Amino acid sequence: MRSTPSPIETRLIILSTGAKGISAILLHLDLKTFIFLHRNNFNMDSMEAFNSSLINESSGLEVKFLGFSLPEIYVDVGIAICIILASIILAKLLYIFVERYMKRLAKRTKSDIDDKILEIVHKPIYYIIILLGLQLAISHVLISLNFEHLVSPVTGLVKAIAIALVVWILTKVSDILLYNFGDKIVSKTKSEIDKEALPFISNVVKILLYAVGVMIILDQLGIDISPLTVGAGVAGFAIGFAAQDTLSNIIAGFFILIDKPFKVGDRIQVGEHLGDIVEITLRTTRIKTLENNYVIIPNSELITREVINYKLPKANIRVFLNIGVAYGSDPEKVKEIVMETMKKCEYILDKPEPKVFFVEFGESSLNFKLVFWVGSYTEKLKALDFLHTTLYKRFAEEGIEIPFPCRTVYLREEK
Repeated sequence: MRSTPSPIETRLIILSTGAKGISAILLHLDLKTFIFLHRNNFNMDSMEAFNSSLINESSGLEVKFLGFSLPEIYVDVGIAICIILASIILAKLLYIFVERYMKRLAKRTKSDIDDKILEIVHKPIYYIIILLGLQLAISHVLISLNFEHLVSPVTGLVKAIAIALVVWILTKVSDILLYNFGDKIVSKTKSEIDKEALPFISNVVKILLYAVGVMIILDQLGIDISPLTVGAGVAGFAIGFAAQDTLSNIIAGFFILIDKPFKVGDRIQVGEHLGDIVEITLRTTRIKTLENNYVIIPNSELITREVINYKLPKANIRVFLNIGVAYGSDPEKVKEIVMETMKKCEYILDKPEPKVFFVEFGESSLNFKLVFWVGSYTEKLKALDFLHTTLYKRFAEEGIEIPFPCRTVYLREEK
């Protein structure tokens, strides 16, 4: 008689490869079972009967672990937990490395830009590593449970969160780099780009990054973004066409802020408008006229029209004044009186030295040209007022006439 084996301890993973193929893989086989199979001339035809007896005897697949039999699902869950723990440990190690070493190295550099970037980056990277570990763990469990169709949505959700963190990092880093670059421009050119252009550029960059991030996130979630991209392109074209004047003014504003042909406080003349600049924005420039009125000029006009800046290259300006005295006056005496008067004027600069020239014989006067410098355009009128008032009095005291245009008409009597 053939002996029968003791209660089977073997657990098999049943495969379905056909009636004549291999139908099982032996995971754990004790010696008695092996002898039983050998004595009974075990072959492929009897494999299916053997499998059936094992399935009936075993309620489920089990794996030996540390001497204990565990269901396979427990093992898969344990592996997933190990993956999560490993990601947490890796993230923590990276966090400690950045805190203790990278920040210390960054403090040794002259620039503080690397310190700011590390301060922003190190925490989000910590969470991104944990998210990736969570993704691997969930995918492992879902595959082991034959829920492969859920792997893609879960992976997409985790990736979407990670992408959102990356976009947040990029927006913060772009702000740091942009303002650092802007500070360098301001320190060299003393322009006002930091007040107007930098916030505008920062907002544009953020909008672009958020838009790209949303597109990528929707794609990871399995949402078709083709209609969105087409719609965004059409909307961008329509907005650009409708706002072409505004865009041209904004671009002109960038050139003004960077090129700096004038700045706030300068006195400029644009066409018939003369006044002091009180504000420069990305779209317009505001001028306060001498009549105390505000003139708002689009920036696109300022870069295409002739602009006179009375404060460049320096605030000092040269002033010309023409005066005339009657024929018969002593030119040297006139020059002496004029020079004394100019030196007494507090608004006229000593350097360069003021000068007076006898320039021509006019129709009814001897003409002189006064050349002098004042500290700014606002002092020009004050200097002219002083010279006109004082010279009129001095010429009257010295008996020097200031002629007015006159003509002598001779009438010939006809015989």
